Amino acid sequence: MQKNWIYDASCIDVDTNMFFDRYEDDPSIRETIDSMCSDCPVQRECLAVGVTRQEWGVWGGVYLEKGKISKDFNAHKKHDQWFDLWAALTMEIE
Repeated sequence: MQKNWIYDASCIDVDTNMFFDRYEDDPSIRETIDSMCSDCPVQRECLAVGVTRQEWGVWGGVYLEKGKISKDFNAHKKHDQWFDLWAALTMEIE
């Protein structure tokens, strides 16, 4: 994992409350965040950090609770969205 991956993140200048409190409280913001994360060049690194550090909030486009996938806060994602997301996070795509 590159040391300064966060500087390449699509959300570098975004209010981090979007990924925690606002994501939980405002369902309309979830699609915006999902879209931002899906285009992020460091999406894999971000998810790895969230899982490893047992974080809460959105990491790599996945809402985590203590480093585990939250079924409740990810329930808005359709099956095909999960497939595409999981492929981007776990498969080598050339």
